[in-house]
Amino acid sequence: MALDTSDLLARSDIGDELLPGTTLFHGSYRITRFINSGGFGITYLAQDSLGREVVIKECFSSNFCRRSQSRVRARSAGTREHLSKLVRAFLREAQSLALLRHPNIVGVHQVFEENDTAYMVLDYIRGHDLLEIIDEKPADLTPAMIVRMTGKLVAALAYIHDNQLLHCDIAPDNIFVTPAGEPVLIDFGASRRTAAGAAQKYSGLSVVKDGYSPHELYTVGGNSGPWSDIYALAASLYHAISGQAPENCQTRLSALAEKRADPCKPLAGHVAGYPPGFLETIDRAMAVMPTARFQSAADWLKALPQPEPKAERKVVLVRRVVPAPAAATEPARETPRAAAVPVAPVVPMPARPRRPATRVAEVDLSGLRRISGFRGGWLIDALTGSVMASEAGGAEPEVADRALAAVAQANLQAFAPGDAVEDIQIARTDRLHLIRPLDRTPHVFICVTLDRETANPALARMQLRRVAQAVRL
Repeated sequence: MALDTSDLLARSDIGDELLPGTTLFHGSYRITRFINSGGFGITYLAQDSLGREVVIKECFSSNFCRRSQSRVRARSAGTREHLSKLVRAFLREAQSLALLRHPNIVGVHQVFEENDTAYMVLDYIRGHDLLEIIDEKPADLTPAMIVRMTGKLVAALAYIHDNQLLHCDIAPDNIFVTPAGEPVLIDFGASRRTAAGAAQKYSGLSVVKDGYSPHELYTVGGNSGPWSDIYALAASLYHAISGQAPENCQTRLSALAEKRADPCKPLAGHVAGYPPGFLETIDRAMAVMPTARFQSAADWLKALPQPEPKAERKVVLVRRVVPAPAAATEPARETPRAAAVPVAPVVPMPARPRRPATRVAEVDLSGLRRISGFRGGWLIDALTGSVMASEAGGAEPEVADRALAAVAQANLQAFAPGDAVEDIQIARTDRLHLIRPLDRTPHVFICVTLDRETANPALARMQLRRVAQAVRL
């Protein structure tokens, strides 16, 4: 490690952070500035060896350690073991996080040890955290935007829990929003591993944030689980919707024990502009008692109302007019010839029966965008192979339409008439295709293309089923 102190020796405002110009990991990264510090670490903006901006998080807790030049030392003999556990936990969870690939979760590029502590290198995301937006640009947080963000964040949470991890520090300042309005969960410094869907008694270090942390995180040995992250995400959304941080969960618990009214007012019935049932899911996710909340993010995702706000719908009208049957051709008349040779009359060919047209009054496939790894979705008529409606993703629509229509049509035609087909899954290189016939019109089906690395097939099937059930022909 190298340290450039040429213009910083006279500074008196330097705290525990490393100085700008410090290089890490054999010169691969150079710190450009301090960003912030929290309960488990210090965050810096840095550049890698190719000049690209990255974020580096250093494992550093001011309660247990101090800076000695660049090295990290325990504050006392009594805190040495705590610091050692903290570094080991930081490394373990950073290595787990490096395996996650999801568009709404910050990416971890590298994990390494240096200066007697540990570091993780993360994506640098441009934009603002949710807390900044709430404080400075609350008008940007429209109901449509919050509904859209909620679906993506809950799906990201389900992905984290499916990988046997808990975030344990979800709050508005740990939800980043890009200029395109894409929410990204950041700062996994307090995360820890747990059995999927199981409670975990945790007696180590924990971060609690008044207003956002559930009461089980305040207590040593409290049973934390997916429901703990669910509470924290719901409390963050509550702040974005109401403009005020919710009451401390410990205060709410005391009121409940004393049989007083909950000081945290529910959103349902008090806030307008949201789809029916949406605010009720946030109120439930914020229940004081863990058993009253959703027990998994997948349950929450399933409970979210399907229809998007009308202003967000993309409606496709498809009308195919069946032409009238061709008129019968009259027999050809005999033409006088020099030689009286009888000419046989031309027998008209019977008109080929035409398949009835499928009429689509209104199709809304926008719910497919809630599926992790979404690339594109199409409504296809198996009888003709025609694309009746589409919700385009990042792929080239025309090429993808034709390819996916052919794949879906071939697979459905392989089944005998009357066979019950719930859905078909096709894996092709870096993509995953899901094909689901409509229950009432099985010759019409929805096809969706997903990125294989970021898709969760179980959650994708659940959301695809809901979209298919909402289509009316």
